[in-house]
Amino acid sequence: MRIRAFVLSFAAAASFFTMSLSLSACASSAKKGEALTAADSAAIAMAVNAKLDSMKAAAAEEPALSQNIDAAHESFIRAQEMELRGEKPLANVFWQHAAESDPNSRFLAFKLAEIMMAQGADSLALVQAQRAQKLKGRATASQLGLLAHLYVKDGRADSARKYFNAALDTSRYQDMTLLYDYSLFLEAIQDSKELVRVYDLLLPQVNYMPTLFQRQLKLLLDQGKDSAVVELFEKGHEATGDKKMLLQMVQGLVFQKRLKEVQAVVDTLTESTQEDESMIVLLMSTLAEINRDSAYAMLKKKYYVDQVRTPILANFLGHYSNMYGDLDSAKVLLKYAAENMVDQRVYVTNAYHALSAIAFKENKPKEAVRYAEKADSVALGGDKALLAMTYGTAKLYSKAYKMLDSLIAVWDKWAPMEGIADSASMKRMVADVERNRRQFRSVYARILCVEAQEIWQKDIGDSARIKKSIALRERANEFYKDLAVRDSLDLGVRVLMAMNLERMDRYDEAFAIFEHVLGVVNPPIDVAEVLNYYGYTLIDLNRTPKELDKGIALVDKALLMTEGKGEPSEAYLDSRAWGFYRKGLYNEALTVMKLIKSPHFDEDYVYWEHMAAIQEALGMKNEADASYKKLKKLQPKHPAVKKYFKKK
Repeated sequence: MRIRAFVLSFAAAASFFTMSLSLSACASSAKKGEALTAADSAAIAMAVNAKLDSMKAAAAEEPALSQNIDAAHESFIRAQEMELRGEKPLANVFWQHAAESDPNSRFLAFKLAEIMMAQGADSLALVQAQRAQKLKGRATASQLGLLAHLYVKDGRADSARKYFNAALDTSRYQDMTLLYDYSLFLEAIQDSKELVRVYDLLLPQVNYMPTLFQRQLKLLLDQGKDSAVVELFEKGHEATGDKKMLLQMVQGLVFQKRLKEVQAVVDTLTESTQEDESMIVLLMSTLAEINRDSAYAMLKKKYYVDQVRTPILANFLGHYSNMYGDLDSAKVLLKYAAENMVDQRVYVTNAYHALSAIAFKENKPKEAVRYAEKADSVALGGDKALLAMTYGTAKLYSKAYKMLDSLIAVWDKWAPMEGIADSASMKRMVADVERNRRQFRSVYARILCVEAQEIWQKDIGDSARIKKSIALRERANEFYKDLAVRDSLDLGVRVLMAMNLERMDRYDEAFAIFEHVLGVVNPPIDVAEVLNYYGYTLIDLNRTPKELDKGIALVDKALLMTEGKGEPSEAYLDSRAWGFYRKGLYNEALTVMKLIKSPHFDEDYVYWEHMAAIQEALGMKNEADASYKKLKKLQPKHPAVKKYFKKK
């Protein structure tokens, strides 16, 4: 039976093989093992095209074909052999015969559709694939995908989407090529919502390829899916280990105020990479806006315990240590940071500024000047204003004035080049020049006031010193008047001008300026400081009961503004106590004075003047005597000292 079946099968296929052999006569006459000639290939191609033409003509009619399994099997094997030999056109002929021999084979029917599509016969391929889809058998992902691609070419988006999804479901979404083709289809029809889902499936299979990752990121950002953006970076980091993705995830979490998650990430960091550093700084900055203590504690843990040590982190930790009074640690950290930060000119300059301020706190003016000069050097000479202020604070007044005279002369002589004065860049330069002119004049005036105050405080009972002090303040006032004309909106200059006028006993002029400044809505100044200064001056003058009450009200308002923002300013408490004293409320005055704990006030003669007067008014003879002796040590010729000891 098997022999007979083979004979019948062979007979059924004889005509097909005869045709094939006649088409390849040249090939049969060639020696065994020789490659086909160009003429052979051309003859085969002509036969294949003729066969495809006949297939196209017959496709619509779908003639009934008898089933011949053996012939189909034989052609199937020959087709595979031809493909292995690289004879694609001839292989297609055998695939065609196999499909004709077994018209009920789902696999062969789809193979025929695939060949048609490869030949550019998309319409016929679609008809063939639709017929093949109706045949029995398990639908494979490649078959459904073929239908999807053909529907895309036919412009039928809904059908294409249907078969893409069916194909992907069949492949359990593991066919990367199919996923990518589906994504291209979705891009073409601009279905961004579905595209996000597909990219989410595709990205892990391509290890979060950068180009595809950026496309997904853009889609999520365009759709406003902030949480999904964070998750994208998280998945990308988990898959690739790329710290840059982790950093971007943390940035997204901070933006969404998800600080617990940021804290959890930062807690795991133990390397001193740029990304680790950036994440720690980001969390530190965010925490500082809420609770500075938490930011400081976190930074100390990362630096000292987790050993995440970089110059930038040392810089921030140094500034925090300075703010919290740990000056020894601050000096070590800031010096290390200043000497090791690369391409961070602003950070280095600020580190030297902090070191200079610490030196002043420790009464080391020479060291303070040295650090200020380093800051100016790092800033390429752009820190001259602060350097001049440092000279003034260090009582190197002549050096400060000489520098400022030179700088003011340079900037006052500057003029724009002819012909380009109206250009945008030149206008910006002119604005910068004017800013420098104002800045150096402002610094000059402030240093004059510092020197004047120093001269006056050495002995406020010395008329010659007072005269010299006033002369310096007169010169400072000329600078302030000029600055007020140059920029009438600069309220900071007006406040300094008013304070200087008050020290010159020109009270009404000073008060008029204070009233103007406090009348501005949300002025860009320390309003509490102005309220206290103005209020204390009215209290101390004690010219009328009305002015006294106003002064007390202003000080109370300053204290109220600082309530809940840490300890109230002890200078404000001193003003409040003096207000109670002027009102004759001596016990209340003493209670407030006892709230002042800062050691700074131990060398403040105004504090001892007030304390001594309050104690004397309360009949606290021994305490008052001790306070007046302290005041005498600080100000031997103070009028209150002379008056008190004259009575004794």
